Amino acid sequence: MLSRLYSNMSVEEFEKGYFYAAELKAFAKKLGIDVGTLRKNEVESHIKAHLSSNRDTPLPKSVSNRKTNGNRDRLLPDSYIVNYVSDKKTKAFLMQEVSKRDPSIKNKSGQWYWLNDWRKEQIRSNRKITYLELIDRLYELMTNEGRLPRIPSTRFNNFITDFLADPENDGATRQEAFDEWERLKKMPVQKNYQEYKKIAMTLTDQRQYH
Repeated sequence: MLSRLYSNMSVEEFEKGYFYAAELKAFAKKLGIDVGTLRKNEVESHIKAHLSSNRDTPLPKSVSNRKTNGNRDRLLPDSYIVNYVSDKKTKAFLMQEVSKRDPSIKNKSGQWYWLNDWRKEQIRSNRKITYLELIDRLYELMTNEGRLPRIPSTRFNNFITDFLADPENDGATRQEAFDEWERLKKMPVQKNYQEYKKIAMTLTDQRQYH
């Protein structure tokens, strides 16, 4: 439906919509974009570049997790990353190795996204890395002071976090935050908490005026 209705849409219209990953990938393919292993936010970047006819901005490239048709890598610190599988088994191995350094270490929001982002960047740079290097990077992310950078295009998670962190919503439940997100999704505005606040303030002012 996205490709049929919005093939001539502007970047602004695209940014005000909310589309699922499957819709975005189907739309990108219609536009002739090779999505490969691109993440949702990376597909969005390609689509916006196409809609704006901007061919000068560097765009993320698809990076395959596998270099051969062989079996998955042996999960050992000194193994080279060749046929990587991002699943529970791999994460459990990485966490086990990190916990050896600090048994009390705690998960940090966004650690897996940024770890995968770092791994793909090494591949793009033609660096041959080991699982030990991946363990080192995960440890760095998990022991980083403060919050990690926000994950691009996870608008739902960012909205929920911002909604619940707002002192004005003190005592609000996650379900209430989710309900407000569902309202925002249907509105022709940017899908973030800042835009939601503007709308909420406008509606409040209108009710007070009347």
